[in-house]
Amino acid sequence: MGEQEIVTMKKIILIRHAKSTWEHNVSDIKRPISKRGFDDAVLMVQILNNLLIDLDAIYSSDSLRALETAKIFSDNLINYKKLKVTKSPNLYDFFGDHVDLFIKNLNNKLKTVIIFSHNNSCNNLLAKYSDIVNIHVPTTGILIFEFDVSLWKDVKKGKCNYFFPKNFK
Repeated sequence: MGEQEIVTMKKIILIRHAKSTWEHNVSDIKRPISKRGFDDAVLMVQILNNLLIDLDAIYSSDSLRALETAKIFSDNLINYKKLKVTKSPNLYDFFGDHVDLFIKNLNNKLKTVIIFSHNNSCNNLLAKYSDIVNIHVPTTGILIFEFDVSLWKDVKKGKCNYFFPKNFK
């Protein structure tokens, strides 16, 4: 019997940061989340908890609103390893190309990662990584991609499930 390649499922949980506030006169990268953003993040982390997904790493854009969202999630994740949020300026991306490159360069020992990013990154990667069309990812929207690959560099199209706050209010 010949050797067969063992295919390992890779999973990306891509989360758009929570709703931000414009009431502060700060640069874009320093905009904090709003009260609604906080409430939506608390709601959506419970949805993620209910899915009982084993997580290996949490990454976030270095923008304040993404980091605040990631902290709410990491502080409220249950039944998971306690994971530290690793911030990356490469995830402060409004097109998705840098996020895509970040994903393709992940350590192959990781099976499931959460990435907190931004509007167009989430929407563009949804189109790139799935066959889902005409869906706009709202703030605190969760996209869960599953890929039948063993190496992150091989991530292309996969299965995607999505969870948006309006569906749980």
